[in-house]
Amino acid sequence: MEPDLIYQIQAGPIWNWKVAVDLFLGGAGVGALLFAVALDVFFHGKFKRICQTAAWLSPVLIGLGLIFLLAKLGRPMHLPLTYLHFNPSSPLWWGGVFQPLLIIGGVWYAMLWRKPDEKVNSRRTIGWVVAGLAVLVGAYHGLLMGVVTARPLWSAGPTVVSAMLGFVATGVAAVMLVHLVRMKMGGRLADEERAMRFFRAMSFARNIVVSALVLQLGTFFLWWLSLTTGSLQNRQALAAAEEAFGTMFWSLGIGVGLVLPLMLVGFASWKRGFGKVSKQVGLITATSVMILVGGFFFRLAVLLGGQVQLPIPSLN
Repeated sequence: MEPDLIYQIQAGPIWNWKVAVDLFLGGAGVGALLFAVALDVFFHGKFKRICQTAAWLSPVLIGLGLIFLLAKLGRPMHLPLTYLHFNPSSPLWWGGVFQPLLIIGGVWYAMLWRKPDEKVNSRRTIGWVVAGLAVLVGAYHGLLMGVVTARPLWSAGPTVVSAMLGFVATGVAAVMLVHLVRMKMGGRLADEERAMRFFRAMSFARNIVVSALVLQLGTFFLWWLSLTTGSLQNRQALAAAEEAFGTMFWSLGIGVGLVLPLMLVGFASWKRGFGKVSKQVGLITATSVMILVGGFFFRLAVLLGGQVQLPIPSLN
């Protein structure tokens, strides 16, 4: 009796939108935490409230991302087994080990912001530790797709750099958006003079985001160039991805997430800023929402586009 071999092949992409949500939320959480630590260290506790916002937002975003990832992978109770199997060459191992540690450390760091004028040295020491964990988790989110050499769309070097820059932009955008809500609820936007002082002081955050967006556009161009001038497989992978998800990538990922925010900020700079609080709030809200929406769909388009089935080479 001849044995029968049965192959079970999953329909559609193996990594779906849930993985994209983890990459997006986890990356934004990393960016938010690094933003909080940098503000505290370089400005010596000057911006206490926004540091509180960033510190608390970070573990929430990273935790939500981990939940989505576990929902996709299944068997969440097996996560502790990751600590029993040492495998530093695997980015998935990095995520399984360091992401839960970062959530715990992030909550601890955020708790120290409840009384910002107390235990300042301890808070900054722990801040440096969780910042190191955040860099490791950010590397995991950036390298997770990049190490899959069978997917030409993912394994190009600029993909990883673009992802890391995206974490910076989405992290700061998320913090600014949530902090505006805090300011509104606390009535601090009603004091025009005080609010405008805050917005002027936060101009460096705008410069960070703009620099990240410009550099991300540059790395995207290098990524696109490496694929279009690469091997036949690279060109086929790019063509297949553009056919399937090109509209999402170009209109939402690049247009909404990168080009429009830069145009809005450029227009505001040309007009020498907006002199009213309401216009400042509108500008920050609009650019932050665009960056977050575009950042997610950029991730989603690259994730799904990299899994599009390529033509099978003919032997004739």
